[in-house]
Amino acid sequence: MGKRNIIGKTTSIILALTLCITSFTGCGKRKITDEDFANAKQIDKNCIFKQEDFTGILGEGDTVKALGRSGDKIAAVCQTVSGEYKYISFNPDGSDVQTGNIGGKEDDYITATAFDNEGNAYLIYHEFKGEDAIADAFIEKIDPTGNAVYKIDITKEVTDDPSFIRCLGWSDKYGLLCGTTAGIQTCDEQNGLKVLADKKLFGGMEAITSVVELPDNKLFVGYFDSDYNDFFVAVDADNNKADKKLADSKDSYYKLFNDKDGNIYAEDSYGIYKYDNEADKFNKILDYRDSSIVSDDIDMIAWVGFAGLSEKEIIAPYSKDESESVSFVKLTKVNPEDVGDKTVITLSGIGIDNDIVSQIMEFNRTSDKYVIKIIDYSEFYDYNDFEQMIKQFNLDLTSGNAADIICFSGMDASVRNYVDKGILLDLTPAFDKGGPLGDIELLPNIAEMMKYNGKTYTFIPSFDVNTYVVKSENANGKTSLTYDDCDKLIQSAGTDYKDAFGSISDRTDLCSYLWAFYGDEFFDLKNKKCNFDTPEFISFLNFVNKFPEEEEEVDYVMEGDIEQVYIEGRGIFYHADFRDIWEYARLKQVVFNGDVEFVGCPNDSGKNLAVIAGTTLGVNSKTEHKDVIYDLIKELMNSDQKRSSGFSSVKAKFEEELQEATKEPADNNSDAEVYDPASGDFVKLKPLSQEDIKKFYDYAVSINSSIEFDTEISGIICEEASAFFAGQKSAEEVAKIIQKRVTIYINENS
Repeated sequence: MGKRNIIGKTTSIILALTLCITSFTGCGKRKITDEDFANAKQIDKNCIFKQEDFTGILGEGDTVKALGRSGDKIAAVCQTVSGEYKYISFNPDGSDVQTGNIGGKEDDYITATAFDNEGNAYLIYHEFKGEDAIADAFIEKIDPTGNAVYKIDITKEVTDDPSFIRCLGWSDKYGLLCGTTAGIQTCDEQNGLKVLADKKLFGGMEAITSVVELPDNKLFVGYFDSDYNDFFVAVDADNNKADKKLADSKDSYYKLFNDKDGNIYAEDSYGIYKYDNEADKFNKILDYRDSSIVSDDIDMIAWVGFAGLSEKEIIAPYSKDESESVSFVKLTKVNPEDVGDKTVITLSGIGIDNDIVSQIMEFNRTSDKYVIKIIDYSEFYDYNDFEQMIKQFNLDLTSGNAADIICFSGMDASVRNYVDKGILLDLTPAFDKGGPLGDIELLPNIAEMMKYNGKTYTFIPSFDVNTYVVKSENANGKTSLTYDDCDKLIQSAGTDYKDAFGSISDRTDLCSYLWAFYGDEFFDLKNKKCNFDTPEFISFLNFVNKFPEEEEEVDYVMEGDIEQVYIEGRGIFYHADFRDIWEYARLKQVVFNGDVEFVGCPNDSGKNLAVIAGTTLGVNSKTEHKDVIYDLIKELMNSDQKRSSGFSSVKAKFEEELQEATKEPADNNSDAEVYDPASGDFVKLKPLSQEDIKKFYDYAVSINSSIEFDTEISGIICEEASAFFAGQKSAEEVAKIIQKRVTIYINENS
């Protein structure tokens, strides 16, 4: 199947350790209020929709590449398993399916689409011409039978400006609308591209992302500036002027669309919103989580489009398990009077792991009596306010506003503080033999990470392994490499520190994210001690000082760019984030082309510094729903639901996951099909040996450190270390200052 499809939310592969934030997008840059918190604990019966899967419309192996509405019909552009494209239309109930073959080759791709009310589709179509060649680009009009009505060559415009055009829209008055770097342009066979609304109307516009026609023929335009701030503006195209900037411009939405009556809708990670023109704001009409809909299955591929029928019926794209296979679902509003009452159990956190959310949605769908309501603080704050978000989260917990279940992934190293304050429930009796969770056999190191002072206060359903990997010959039989070892390897390879570590980070960033590996070496919050004024920490500072002073400015990192330095022999130390066993196979077979060793982060202590990054949760000691929560914990730990990433913490399941890699991978196993920068193709990985599996198993269970990242301490280190990097102070002076400041911090917060 072709790997180049419609380009929407681009995923960049960046070699950096995810310290403390799972991905989230704030849809409101404001502080969470008491009213917000109270409302978050309630199920809004007016925002409940049911999901109905459409079957029998697509052929075997077909995937949806664009979705929209054409008059009273649903219209879509799909790609067959052989790589060709086809046009499909059908009634909102799934009947009267009409198909027209567009043709094309496997590597051709589409970057934007629109549909008029006569059944025609408009595409930005790229014809791939071969390796290292620039694809020709066209604006095409396709009739319902799949035939091209016209084809306008825009190759030059796209070649000169890759961001030239990002979206298409349809207007009954103006025809095809193109969001370009010149503004809003119309396009037809006779006139080609012609400016309708000049770019000057969109102050600081970097790219237009959406254009939708309002009932009064004005245009509703979404765009972002060079700082990636999102704006909405109403445009009077007849007079080429911006009618008004909309009050909701501060909010971020992934997709705008309209219904047959001209109402405007927006979609984000949390739901779908209808625009109220008089109040100049978006009001939520569909809450994904209250509706027990897994938002990522829709939101992650929102670029495919939506077909709005009314505020009660919406056809949406759907992709299960983050696969390329996109199909259709119908979202239908449930009468509030038909929504049954359930006991609400709350779970709070920041950027809560998608797999946890998916499993909770499954629990909600199958439970007649209870519903887990997720309170995600990232819904109320912009990501730039992360520190304030943490402070508010901590304040709510300590002031008695704690949810029944608390997710700490993304938080500071503060779990032990909550234990000391009596906020967390002692789960030891539940996990003891004979307890409700006593039959769960965990990996021994994970079980220890769930404890504090010998008692279990948290649970970790899944985890990643973070470490550094080198070719076996470079390890030279060692299980850990010193800074001197690094210098010698870099000199012998004729490379430098930046390429040797495959890093695009500067010293300050390195000081921050490498801290996750070294944290346990230099501070001990539990015993109120820190060890920064030591030769080991001074060596750490000197090590970081060997990296570039400032980060290079890059727009994005293409898949394979990072691996290329390893394939060429300039890269030596690979930061590996093992989220599945096939990543081990990829490093052996594609990146290093030989055996590798897990050596951990370089250090002079002789330790293999690696960390476990897990989704850590705890239970409020004051909850009134312990028995139900124990049932949920059991489901989370024992779930057979496929995770998007991460290993199971349950011993038997972990072993099963590893053994899967000893078998020939199935054709639909996306984890085992990876991009090979050397060949420029996708390749299927070969099975691993039992020796490989044992090696990885032994290493994973030997790691006894988890990521417990404290942003305050990290900030102190980065702030003070900058004086050393600038040559203003010695490493010894900086170490003493950090020792003093962190000691004060620990005494004040322990």
